[in-house]
Amino acid sequence: MTLANLVTLSRLPLLLLVVLLLFIPRWQVQLVNLGLLIILFILDWCDGYLARLRREVTELGAVLDVALDRAVENILWVAFIRLGLAPLWAAIIFLVRSFVVDGIRGVALAKGQSVFGMMHSAVGCFLVASRFMRAFYGFAKGWSFGFLLLTHALVLKDPGWSVPLHPWNQVFILLTCSLCLLRGVPVILDGRIYFGASKQQ
Repeated sequence: MTLANLVTLSRLPLLLLVVLLLFIPRWQVQLVNLGLLIILFILDWCDGYLARLRREVTELGAVLDVALDRAVENILWVAFIRLGLAPLWAAIIFLVRSFVVDGIRGVALAKGQSVFGMMHSAVGCFLVASRFMRAFYGFAKGWSFGFLLLTHALVLKDPGWSVPLHPWNQVFILLTCSLCLLRGVPVILDGRIYFGASKQQ
């Protein structure tokens, strides 16, 4: 097990701690929790950085990274929906996109392609595989979840914060969901060749 993979796996217990703390109705706890959430997303950057720095980039690492990304985003959506801070449609978009995209990636992996190496179109390579878009998408998710958690903390301290912060949360959620869909479409389009190859065999 490489150091990068251990960093990736460390995100799971931290995620569970963040979710547990979310349901403690004290604004001071939520401010601490916001710090933990930031660390959770920084670790997502660290594992990839360590893998490249130590030349430990592997298919297992890529699969683990995607799997933990899915766990983080889907579990956090469910938690924020339970708190009444996020809409159900956001979780539905992420869940459906996860099943479809990861199903296609599973077929590509079975045919010897990597998670990001399966992208062959210029648009697909940029939107899905480029470091810039992966970092931007990660930042967008982190910002959206962070703002939701900050809203949770402020509303616990003073319910009056709910009204002015609600529109901002909706904007950030809409942006994140749009990026989610935008990055999912190229995987479907580029992934069609692997299903075409299956029919010929």
